[in-house]
Amino acid sequence: MDGPSAVSVLVDVPAIDRAFDYLVPEDLVGSVEVGTLVRVRLAGRRVDGWVLGVDVTPPDGVELQPILQVSGIGPSADVIDLCRWVAWRWAGRLPSVLRHGTPDRRVRSAPVVEPRPPTGGTPDPVAAELLARGPGTWVLEWPVDADPTPVALAAAATGQAIVVAPSARTVTTVGTNLRRAGASAARWNRDFAAACGGATVVGGRGAVFAPAPALRAIVVIDEHDERLQQEESPTWNARDVAIERARRAGVPCLLVTPVPTLEARRAASAPPVAARSDLAASWPRVEVVDRRDEDRGRTGLYSPTLVERIRSVRADGGRVVCVVNRTGRARLLACRSCGLVADCERCGAVVRLDDAGTLTCQRCATERPVVCLGCGGSGFANLRPGVTTVREQLEALVREPVTAVTGGDRRAPGDLLVESTGVVVGTEAVLHRVPDAGLVALLDVDAELLAPRYRATEEALGLVVAAGRLVGGRRRGGGSVLVQTRLPDHPVIAAAVAADPGALVESTWAQRRLLGDPPAATVAVVAREGAAAFIERFGDVAGVERLGPDESGQWLLRSEDQRLLLDALAAVDRPPGRLRLWVDPVRTR
Repeated sequence: MDGPSAVSVLVDVPAIDRAFDYLVPEDLVGSVEVGTLVRVRLAGRRVDGWVLGVDVTPPDGVELQPILQVSGIGPSADVIDLCRWVAWRWAGRLPSVLRHGTPDRRVRSAPVVEPRPPTGGTPDPVAAELLARGPGTWVLEWPVDADPTPVALAAAATGQAIVVAPSARTVTTVGTNLRRAGASAARWNRDFAAACGGATVVGGRGAVFAPAPALRAIVVIDEHDERLQQEESPTWNARDVAIERARRAGVPCLLVTPVPTLEARRAASAPPVAARSDLAASWPRVEVVDRRDEDRGRTGLYSPTLVERIRSVRADGGRVVCVVNRTGRARLLACRSCGLVADCERCGAVVRLDDAGTLTCQRCATERPVVCLGCGGSGFANLRPGVTTVREQLEALVREPVTAVTGGDRRAPGDLLVESTGVVVGTEAVLHRVPDAGLVALLDVDAELLAPRYRATEEALGLVVAAGRLVGGRRRGGGSVLVQTRLPDHPVIAAAVAADPGALVESTWAQRRLLGDPPAATVAVVAREGAAAFIERFGDVAGVERLGPDESGQWLLRSEDQRLLLDALAAVDRPPGRLRLWVDPVRTR
């Protein structure tokens, strides 16, 4: 008979990360290859699985169970190999990664591969020039207020491309515009068959695992956006996966962003290239309200300047969006005398008051006495209001209804609040739920600047970018982004006002190296009930720093040698019990 007689199948079952051999029945011969989705029997249950190998030789004396059913097409062989790398790079299980490259709806057969490039539209010339350089990682500094469709057109003009974007609204816009320009475009992963047929793929972070038999380029839009990182284990980042996939395929990877990250700069084959000579004009006007001067001793979120600006914009018929990135309690402490926020002398992150009466940094654990570094005062106030309280206070101040939005709202990603009032308040999610605004107020940007996350400064600047897209750039005479802060001299604030994100690079890199944060080192966070047993099995590895456990029972492993740490993690036989393993997560605490 033609075709494999026995195959290796990885079952889609949690906690099982090894393949089993199965017999291919005669009626299924010819329909099974690497990547085929099958149905098999395992321990008395019928489960789904992926074919990882064909023509395998089972051990002598072992009677194989037959494959019960062929379900359809799954990840291609090259995507499976990529998934293996992702599972190693982020210390995860292979089934968890393969699911991202598997269609939601079964596809029985692949169409003929016929990429159709655009016949209309105007590709961005700078993006086209970077893609024409060939294999490598290229960074394009894109205007804050510009539609990225021209970049996608430049990529699609080379043949089949993969375009990844963190925003559902961007995915929809780019996909629609590509089709209007005459290109074949597939939305991931709804159009799995079209992707198999050579259409340019447009989608969220999972699109990096899409089938692409005629791949010529990969584009990652807004590579700075933290939504490109998977929060559940394995914590892979679509930008890094895109870079690796492009390297394996020998095609260019184009990273597009107004604020290139350190990771992008280090991976790039050349320094970032500006798409325009006047990028600064695409940034919004940024108004800074120094709360130390305006409301010394107060702990509310509304300065007199902010209230006046809201009333002014509303009087002109403009929409106002207020952002406060928390739904519960915050842990910021502000001096009652001078209003300065208490931060860490070593790394600049937020500190908290522990039971021993000491200020302790939540990022690097540095301790210091309860004394204000600005005035020497010893009295501190908590800054705690969440979205609900903020909405109630704001309604009383502006004397009109206010709509509240959080990331937990039951709406599809990218859905607009067409029914919203003229004043909207919420977490960062609100910036993706309204079409435009005359004023965006970042009520408590200090909570972002001092967050105990190693990417806090980049994320804070990304928040300004997201706000700027609602109000428009300076050259278009758009609205303003108003920033309330007790840290007006912070490098992020200075970079936003000057529209110069590059100014942050040197200081941010120095801090990452000092603290051993990515990309200066690779870190792994081990948590949950099985953490202690995992750490015991991990043991002491030369070249790997082991910290913990902290008060929550969480451990941190760190090494400047990435391969050393990842190989050591892969060699550990995982203990029973719940275990969370994050490698280079968005936040380490």
